[in-house]
Amino acid sequence: MFSKRLILTGAVVVAGTGATAAVHASASASQASPSADTVHLVSSLLGRNEVPSARGAVNDPDGRALEVVEIDGSKVSYSVRWQGISAPTEAHIYAGGPGVDGDLKIELFSSTRSGDTASGSVRVNDTALLTALVADPGSFYANLDTRQFPGGAVRGQLHRLSQPVRQGGPSIDVAPVVQGSQIYACTQQADGTFAFTQRDVAARLRGGIRHSFVQPVDGPPQWVAPDGTSVTGKIILKTPNGPDNIPELDLQATQTGAAHGRLAHVAEVLRLNTVRGTAPTGTCDPQRTPTAAVPYQADYLFVG
Repeated sequence: MFSKRLILTGAVVVAGTGATAAVHASASASQASPSADTVHLVSSLLGRNEVPSARGAVNDPDGRALEVVEIDGSKVSYSVRWQGISAPTEAHIYAGGPGVDGDLKIELFSSTRSGDTASGSVRVNDTALLTALVADPGSFYANLDTRQFPGGAVRGQLHRLSQPVRQGGPSIDVAPVVQGSQIYACTQQADGTFAFTQRDVAARLRGGIRHSFVQPVDGPPQWVAPDGTSVTGKIILKTPNGPDNIPELDLQATQTGAAHGRLAHVAEVLRLNTVRGTAPTGTCDPQRTPTAAVPYQADYLFVG
């Protein structure tokens, strides 16, 4: 389980229009409060998200990381936690969608980091770049390099948090699907034919969180932790993730369970890194196959 709060530290400067200059951390630290226009982005990085790169070997199959990026004017702060990879040697933000080996835009750090976390900030004087990053973060991705995987050990597209963030940055808990299926029912369509449509979801997430619909078909989706805390979700944004995968989601969370515990302060849920889970195509027979359970994978980020 990742549980990460954004920590703001020293600043470095990045200049130019697209090309990233070599930068070094400032000796001074900044703990100033973010402005009202501050934007928070998040990325769930996995080895399998990597694509072949001219920079060298890619895809640490055991790798995973969580990265939070805060943009406040020209200051770009970051906080990243990793597991399953050796010490990162570099961290960058690239321009490019899923499956694209994109162009480097922002260098976050370029020296080996020990432990399992790193944080800091850079100064980016390319206003057009930051405007594009804020307007369409899904067209950018975060990447961590290691000595073994200089082309990228883990990678993840960036997503903008839609709910207000508490002072000091968001607290984010990542819970991947351990075992789960999207449940579809064979239902009659407007033209009289039958096709599979969403009925429910049945998933067990890491940490024992159970995910289902409150009511089949009507929903809403819910997540219930073993400690009695729980939330329901209302979809704010749905992002396609390829024809074979269910879309990624950003949901506004509503508290429905205990006042203290794992999900007690969650205000937003993101479903990222989706794999499979789409409804069977074509017609169906409600008598022979009334329902279909389609296995899927995803990372759920609980943001408080």
